[in-house]
Amino acid sequence: MNFDTAVQFHGHVCPGLSIGYRVAVLAAERFKDRSKDEELVAIVENRSCAVDAIQAINGCTCGKGNLIFKDHGKHVYTYFKRGDNKALRISLKPDALPQDEKHIALFAKLRAGTASSEEEKEFRESHNAKSQRILEMPEEELFRVSEVNIEPPEKAIIYPTVICSKCGEGFMEPLGRVKNGEIVCISCFEAKNE
Repeated sequence: MNFDTAVQFHGHVCPGLSIGYRVAVLAAERFKDRSKDEELVAIVENRSCAVDAIQAINGCTCGKGNLIFKDHGKHVYTYFKRGDNKALRISLKPDALPQDEKHIALFAKLRAGTASSEEEKEFRESHNAKSQRILEMPEEELFRVSEVNIEPPEKAIIYPTVICSKCGEGFMEPLGRVKNGEIVCISCFEAKNE
């Protein structure tokens, strides 16, 4: 359960991955094991790099049905074991990582492809320093951690496959739609050309 495992899975070091790693380690310490099937469940409230660390370290994945995604845009992570209504809620403190306007500006230039090699180097150094700082910060400065009651969601359900009458591809039965009197997948249902 080391940081390199998360980095290898994600592909690079970044502050988001460091946050997720710290969250994942907290959960692992509390629940004592990595999820082999669906026993440990993580509810994540963002789609950031942090979620990759949770998958790599805790073994919670969409495929197993024990990684539940809610698009709330918040660094909030709730873990529980199936059969237990007590959950661990971990949220990033709003003042834990102050905004760094220079870092943000450099990131924008890098993404736009307009950063000079010196600016790119400065950004990478700043990015790595932020990541390392997150890994070293005391837990109480970084997170609010609390025990909460939760109504556990159902285990993952395996649905029959239905073949789309338009594209011929298979899809999960409950996600079928009716278009022009035919059962179709969501992609064909939403297609504008019909």
